[in-house]
Order: sequence, then structure tokens, then C-alpha cells
Amino acid sequence: MCRKLKDDSLCCWCHRPSSSNPLVRNAKKDKKRGVIFDDVSGEPGHTVRNHRFKDPVSSHWEDISTPPEIFEISCKSHSDRFFLGTRRLIAREVETSEEGKVFEKLHLGDYEWKTFGETLKAVCRFASGLVRIGHRSEERVAIFVDTREQWFVALQGCFRRNVTVVTIYSSLGEEALCHSLNELAALCPRC
Repeated sequence: MCRKLKDDSLCCWCHRPSSSNPLVRNAKKDKKRGVIFDDVSGEPGHTVRNHRFKDPVSSHWEDISTPPEIFEISCKSHSDRFFLGTRRLIAREVETSEEGKVFEKLHLGDYEWKTFGETLKAVCRFASGLVRIGHRSEERVAIFVDTREQWFVALQGCFRRNVTVVTIYSSLGEEALCHSLNELAALCPRC
């Protein structure tokens, strides 16, 4: 809402419903978020889509419908362009503020770039490695590495082989890591 003030300026404000209001809280429970489609994979409840889209989302490329296909066509279309940038760690400093907080300061080198084409080659090699060690499609892989270039290559390589990926981070702690691996029954953890 806006109101004109004496000096011809506008004073505007917005009213947002409070989440402590029971009517607002209960309205979220009834919100339709996804619709289950049984005919996609043959398994009931296996595929869930946004309720506003009755058909699969289309791509502007013909006959391209999966993330690995989109990734491959993107890499082939832009093979010489920079894609993944990494920086080497030169030095690490630990500083303590006057309040006693400890900060870690990283000194990083210049960016080193991999092109789309180089990244696609690395992804294909990773996917081929999965086949070579006997990993089958539709098995699970746990990727236990911080988010970086190798994480992305492993993720795309698994997608290329139709492998379910579970990312596990070192920040979970040892107990949570063991629990995650046991719960997932990951057949082929990768580091």
C-alpha cells in the first residue's frame, strides 16, 4: 500500500501475513506441491512433478530429455569455452580477532580453467571407469568429497551411467557418515 505525503513523496509499506497466525500455518499444509505420476517408470509414486505441469518439461533441443544429454550437448556446443575454474591453495593463515574469534585466511593462486570439452572427456572417463570396475546402472554411489571440480565430474559421470548419487560431506562427522553409508547401503563409495 502507498500513501502520498505532504511533500509529494510516497510512503509505501507491505503487509505480510505472520507465520504465527494459525490460518497461515495450516494453509501451508494444504498446499499442493507435487503430483505423483505412475506411468513414467511403472513404479507408483516413483515420479513426482510440479502440479502445474501435466507433461514433462521440454528442452529446446530435439530428442534431448535427460540431464546427461543436456550436459553433453552443452559441452559439444561450447567445447572450447572455459567451464570449470579452480584455484590452488598457496598459503593458509589463522588469525584471531580481538573478541577471540578464530578466522582462517586462504591465499589462492590464479584461476586454472578446464573447458567444456576437457570436462566432458573427464566425465566420460569416470563413467567408463564405473563400467570397468563392474558397477551397473541403477546402483548407488556415495560421493565423499567437498564440492569442487572432482565432485562435479563424478556427479556427471554417475548421471551418464544412470547411477543414483548420494553426496556425503566430511562436515557430517564420523558417526553421521557411518550412519549415512549404512542407511543408503551404498555399494560403491568413491573418494
